[in-house]
Amino acid sequence: MQEENINNRFCLQDKSEEKLFGKPDKYDYSRFANDGFDLDEELTLKFQPIAQKLNLSQESVEMLLDIALEMSKKQRALYEKDEKTRQQEEIAQYNKMFQEDKELPDSNPSLLREYMSLANEGYTTFCSPQLKELLSKTGLNYHPEFIKMFHKIGELLKEDGLDYGGKPSFDELTPAQILYGKRN
Repeated sequence: MQEENINNRFCLQDKSEEKLFGKPDKYDYSRFANDGFDLDEELTLKFQPIAQKLNLSQESVEMLLDIALEMSKKQRALYEKDEKTRQQEEIAQYNKMFQEDKELPDSNPSLLREYMSLANEGYTTFCSPQLKELLSKTGLNYHPEFIKMFHKIGELLKEDGLDYGGKPSFDELTPAQILYGKRN
């Protein structure tokens, strides 16, 4: 009697369950492409024979894929949260490195303001928008080595009196200025 109950669980019980079984010749995944989600072709090729072996209908396959996509979205959200946490930890580490760096004037607020002002001048003058985005995205714009590098650039700008806000045309410069740069 117990064996009969087990067998009944794997048999179609009513018309609503008929939609769950009965494999098509080929499964259609276009509904998922319309939702803006690209299914991995290699994985769908691996999934196809398994679904057919299990005699799953198109509707059953879609139900399984809906759950898999929901799981994937949750995993992605967790990964992004972990990535943000990791980046915040790196930035905190960079700030600690900055405070411990003996070359940087962290004890005197006015010297630090002046130092950072020169660093910002070098940063804004020479960084393209793409580089600024990359440094910001990775948190490297907080790294002391990048700050020191941009500070040196800022010092060079101040010493030479260079203005890289726009490139003057060669018609506006004398031959000496073209060769040696424009000095104030």
